[in-house]
Amino acid sequence: MTAITVLGGGISGLSTAWYLAQKVPANVSIKVIEASSRVGGWIRTDRRHTPIGEIIAEAGPRTLRTGKSPDALSVLELVDDLDLRSHVILSDAQSAAARNRYIYYDGTLNRMPSSLSSLASGLPAAATCLVGGVWRDFTRKSNTPVENDESVHEFIGRRFGQKVDDNLASAVMHGIYAADTKDLSARALLYPFWLADRMGKRGVISGLRKVARVSRARHAGRGVESVDGERRARNPEFWTSVDGASMYSFRGGMQTLPDEMAKKLRERPNVEISTGSKVVAARVGATGKAQIEVDGGRVIESDHVVNTLPLHSMQGVFGSDQTPMLDHTPYSSVVVVNLTYQGKGRTPVDGFGYLVPRASQHESRALGVVFDSCALPEQDTCDVTRVTVMLGGPRFKELFGSKDVEAEAKLLALDTVQRELGIRGDALDVHVTVGTQCIPTYTTGYVDRLQQMHEWTKRQLNGRMSLVGAAYGGPAVPQCVNHARTHVCDHLNLDTLSQSPQCVSGLEEIIKAFDLPA
Repeated sequence: MTAITVLGGGISGLSTAWYLAQKVPANVSIKVIEASSRVGGWIRTDRRHTPIGEIIAEAGPRTLRTGKSPDALSVLELVDDLDLRSHVILSDAQSAAARNRYIYYDGTLNRMPSSLSSLASGLPAAATCLVGGVWRDFTRKSNTPVENDESVHEFIGRRFGQKVDDNLASAVMHGIYAADTKDLSARALLYPFWLADRMGKRGVISGLRKVARVSRARHAGRGVESVDGERRARNPEFWTSVDGASMYSFRGGMQTLPDEMAKKLRERPNVEISTGSKVVAARVGATGKAQIEVDGGRVIESDHVVNTLPLHSMQGVFGSDQTPMLDHTPYSSVVVVNLTYQGKGRTPVDGFGYLVPRASQHESRALGVVFDSCALPEQDTCDVTRVTVMLGGPRFKELFGSKDVEAEAKLLALDTVQRELGIRGDALDVHVTVGTQCIPTYTTGYVDRLQQMHEWTKRQLNGRMSLVGAAYGGPAVPQCVNHARTHVCDHLNLDTLSQSPQCVSGLEEIIKAFDLPA
């Protein structure tokens, strides 16, 4: 029997198994190996009981974006295929949560412009540096470095001025990667702007038109991403409602998605999901097939292995054959504190929440705060206000050191909402989750290391291993799901798995996106 093993039962691993199960015949075995006691990875929804009713607390991602991008459509179509449409709750594109996003600057919440019309009221204090930054890029001569990468901090400071990074970019990167822009790769995370800087005669803005032409040429003939007519016709109400929304989640929280995927996968006789099984070694067996050893001595033989493990979990699994990506991809640790207060509307403003830039780190110890009850009010079944404080990231050691992390995080979170939001009084519920090494940091030189990882992977297990996961195509849920779908549907030759090695890495599309134009 042909056998495929998926390493890791997070959203990348489950999505990979799901798409494999849709493609392969019932006589092909699919095994998912997960080290922890549950599937879903960092997607985790906890149900909490308070004196006035049950609430939910998201320990990881809490919303998903709509839109026409391949990433967004991959998840929406997965939701449709899993029959989760009735569980979806939407945030309208005109809602306060969609329109109002803030940066905490100079001790106040600065509402960021969400459209050209919103600029009529002027720029908030945090964003006034943009005017000078744009003028600086227009008027300053090209100063592109010889090196093919630099940090986000260096790139933005060089072209737009340090204040643009200190006030704005650092906040955005805190929210996405929980990392410092001084560590993050400009080429990997700001690729269109990085490329524009190299193509423009006088900096980034002058080069954006050339980058747009290159992008159109690369995507010529692909057409606009859209839901196929047959799918829309089957469930028109769902797709029409999605068209008018900016983001969504599920009534029972984000864990609804991996739970339903795992449930439906387990219903298939050719799929096995094993939890509590840590991968300790990978090698080629006597038959030329891949062998995966888990703790306890169990060995699983496979025609192909899709590896979705975090990079730090791969250390030592492949013996002495290492690649720079394993050693030079740190992971951020984030502490998520869910706070619930009695009464609705306790936040001073309506919106999705706010992020804290580097310029405000002397005023705030948080990375950001999410207004959960405003973003997704339908999740509240009782009279409460839920907010989530995110701590740690690049300041994890500074804030926690050798302290009891959960106890210290609780104190910091309560102090944050009292000082910055004016929410006083006892919380009905405080829930702390410590996400140790949960978000990969795309450090300077990432693209070159990704190419090396591509070559290294094709050598492993006799060409019978490929990669999917947050460390490659992006850490967001939609990016992980779409990476799995693209790899399974477009790059694996599922008809020849047992006959010959695939010799694909799973990184082909991602590397191609970073190709320099001729």
